Amino acid sequence: MSSRFAKRSKQRKVNRVLNTFIAIVFALILFFGWKWLFANDRSVKETNASPQPAPVEVETNEPANDEQPSETETETNEQQPNDNVQETVVEDANSNVIREIVNPSWQPIGTTQSEPHVTQYDKNSVDWKEMLDAISYATGISSSDLIVWFIGNGGSPNHAVATVSKKDKTEHYKVFIEWVTDEGWKPTKVQQLKEIERRP
Repeated sequence: MSSRFAKRSKQRKVNRVLNTFIAIVFALILFFGWKWLFANDRSVKETNASPQPAPVEVETNEPANDEQPSETETETNEQQPNDNVQETVVEDANSNVIREIVNPSWQPIGTTQSEPHVTQYDKNSVDWKEMLDAISYATGISSSDLIVWFIGNGGSPNHAVATVSKKDKTEHYKVFIEWVTDEGWKPTKVQQLKEIERRP
């Protein structure tokens, strides 16, 4: 009886130790699991709560939004003609001129030529190219979009006159230019024509 009792007592002690050990392990698992979950939750909250970087202000030359003109103001400004431009509408039915434009703000286009300047009407010359640049400047039509019908003497060695059209032949012009010493060709007058004039 005593040996059986001793065995049972020993078994109970072993069971008690094992149960205690299992309880400790379980408690540790719960503790570290809770700590891990809590740590992750806090890091997520900190990430969400972290302040967003402030926008960087880049300095530009453009006016502030409240200084920018509205679309209506822009259209009005574009439609307002230059006060210095003198535009004359020709109402003579017998005239080939629709209107004549003189703009005092026109400037010489510049030149790569040296003085004394001698006007060249050769299509391959620098002078011809610079005359085309002045004509393009006066009419607002790219030189690559121009048909040149005539460029010739405009009454003196330093004056020339040209008859040109847009390539689609919807607009025709007679352009008067003059040579300004060391500064190149300058437009003096533009006439919009009804029909092409191959010569003045």
